[in-house]
Amino acid sequence: MTRYKQFLPRKVEFARDALVTLIHDRNLQSGDRLPTYTALRNELGLGSQTIAGAVGLLCEAGVLEVRDKVGIFVKNPAGGLLAGRTIAVAVRELEGSAYAATLAAFIQRFLNEQNCRCLTFYRRAGARGERPGIEEFPGLGQTLSEHRCDGVLTLCPFSDTSLNQITRLGIPCCFIGDDDQHFIHFGVVIEVRRFLNEAAELLKNEGCSKIVQLAISQQQLALRSGCGLPGLVGMSYSGGAAIAKELLELPASQRPDGVISDDDTVVSGLLAELIRRQYPKITYMPRIATIIHRELGEKYPSDRMILFEQSIGEYASMAVSLLLEQLRGEDIEKKRIVYRFKPVKN
Repeated sequence: MTRYKQFLPRKVEFARDALVTLIHDRNLQSGDRLPTYTALRNELGLGSQTIAGAVGLLCEAGVLEVRDKVGIFVKNPAGGLLAGRTIAVAVRELEGSAYAATLAAFIQRFLNEQNCRCLTFYRRAGARGERPGIEEFPGLGQTLSEHRCDGVLTLCPFSDTSLNQITRLGIPCCFIGDDDQHFIHFGVVIEVRRFLNEAAELLKNEGCSKIVQLAISQQQLALRSGCGLPGLVGMSYSGGAAIAKELLELPASQRPDGVISDDDTVVSGLLAELIRRQYPKITYMPRIATIIHRELGEKYPSDRMILFEQSIGEYASMAVSLLLEQLRGEDIEKKRIVYRFKPVKN
């Protein structure tokens, strides 16, 4: 990934990025002429030396060329630089999820660091289904059809129809999220079934024999059925609390002794309700395998945890880098990068 040199004067950096934005916004192609130095000084409000320095950098990068006594011309409008590009980010309903909000914030931060514009589109409230269409993200379809964005980074695995539509428009699209069914061939994915199998093995090593997984919907549970674990359904903190109530209503002999979930919010609700309903004497507390996030620093009120760590920032950076490689025109094949949770000690 191209990195801006740290020692460049800030005004020269600004002028360089402004020139790249100008090229992009005016859709200038190879051979097109830029405004004169005088016009650029007036438009950008910068001095002659700053403009000249920025033009020199872009000549070195192969974006511009200066023809003596003729002017400044575009040589390669892409040139490996991304300033001024607009990226559409498709996000699920956040629903109070600290994880989803933090992931979206990291994506925007990394795009902004590359001087890209970021347009965020949220999925319509109440929409259901694991593979939504772009019509479920108000404004996204029109933005794509009018070519008002240069790339798409989606936190939802779009339907095949929507993926084909984006491909026909010639807009790069990168996915970040869970993808056990291998719907996605370009993106950074978490194969949750791998996590479930690894967590189940660790729980068995701890003596657990009745292990269940938690999912946010029956559809998600069905997609993960290949791991062979029975499941319970609950979404968000309240869903975790409802599962706790359900478990405590079972006869003691039927309660699971091991629980697996990749949703920290559901786990928090489950633990809090188990403690609330049994306080002051806690007689039932299953071993729980779940995720902690390096940036959030979750603390669970139980010493019976098996924890896996995820860095949200690292995860987001991998997806942004992959999309930007494609935008730069680098010769990359369809790439599916698997992000793995790392087991940690409690």
